[in-house]
Amino acid sequence: MKKIIAAFELMRLDKPIGIYLLLWPALIALFISTKGNPNIWQIVIVVLGSIVVRSAGCVINDIWDRNLDGKVARTKTRPLPSQRLTLTEACVIFCILGGMSIALLAWVNTYTRVISLIFAGLIMLYPLTKRFFIGPQLFLGITFNPVIIVFALTEQLDNPVMPYLFLAIAFLTIAFDSFYGLADKNDDLHLKINSTPLWWGKNTLPIILGFQLMAITNFGLIGKIDDLESIWFIGLIILGGFYIFQHKLARDKKYLEAFKNNHWASLFLLILVLSAYIF
Repeated sequence: MKKIIAAFELMRLDKPIGIYLLLWPALIALFISTKGNPNIWQIVIVVLGSIVVRSAGCVINDIWDRNLDGKVARTKTRPLPSQRLTLTEACVIFCILGGMSIALLAWVNTYTRVISLIFAGLIMLYPLTKRFFIGPQLFLGITFNPVIIVFALTEQLDNPVMPYLFLAIAFLTIAFDSFYGLADKNDDLHLKINSTPLWWGKNTLPIILGFQLMAITNFGLIGKIDDLESIWFIGLIILGGFYIFQHKLARDKKYLEAFKNNHWASLFLLILVLSAYIF
């Protein structure tokens, strides 16, 4: 039983916010690419894929960072640094998740398979970027981004809104992970690893706000291209309210709360998409 609990912790299934932060954008992409009319099987693929991919990402992250996590108070109790799981066991779990991902790919088209495998490589590389790339959150914006995969799944790679949605989700991912980086800033500095808050310094919050504004701008362009009604643009104003609230939290140094609020912001955006494209 202890091993099972440790395996769940390794996959962060006890902390599902990471699943939400991948699942809501994936569902947003699904409903936009199908004009609010996906089939049940596409929904199942997106939901299961989001859970499996996020879990695999957490496992590979902890495998690469097993020697770093033990030096940080917040992460030293994770299964690998606390030795509740061995490296071999973690690798087995990662292989199982990889097998589940491949099983899902058996039910999708060739374009989706190829693009998914490319992103799988990026996911495996991402945990290492903090060691050599000055802004790993920028890389995460590309990697933790389901838009192209979902549009491939729905055979909408030529849809003109796809690049705008991809950029919008990338900008929001960079923003929320930079809030997370602010919470880890001192630890990252001590471990000599990179993050956007260390790169941007005192300009971090204004730059985060800039990315959020660029995301809203891209959502506005999507509304223009798809000829959405006024509810879409009113909703984007409300979405901006979420980001203003996040910056209030950040100014009070409640960085993790600001990060977690993005789950609610993205869920609101999903509801807005359903309202604009279905109702």
